[in-house]
Amino acid sequence: MLIANIYGRLGADPVARTTKAGKDMATVSVAVDVAPWNADAGATLWVSVLGFGTTAEAMLRAEKGQMLAAVGKLSRGSYTTAAGEVREQWSLMADSVVTAKSAKPTGGRRAAPTQADRPKPGGSDRGFSEREPPPFDDDLPF
Repeated sequence: MLIANIYGRLGADPVARTTKAGKDMATVSVAVDVAPWNADAGATLWVSVLGFGTTAEAMLRAEKGQMLAAVGKLSRGSYTTAAGEVREQWSLMADSVVTAKSAKPTGGRRAAPTQADRPKPGGSDRGFSEREPPPFDDDLPF
């Protein structure tokens, strides 16, 4: 087993499950481009992603086709099809995931503005008065 980062699209909606001990978990299949910079050598690797607790909750907010980034323990197994073919199977036990619906560009919730944050009546919208210079220097070295 090794630690890996994967990034790809969900092949189906995540499936919610519960362990025998009552712990929440989720599984989803993710299509990962192995070599996206070279179309000739590019191949899609399907990775089964498994998450528990809050990681499972984040996975369940995603839908088929959305992007998912995951970090965790990657393992490889093999199985034999009914036709007798031996195939590889990849799975990742996720420590953390980020999906299109769970990512917040602001880094989380914004606090409600306090009275000190609100503009003063008759003041400038720019956050400083018209009489004093702005708090930054416009002299650029280039």
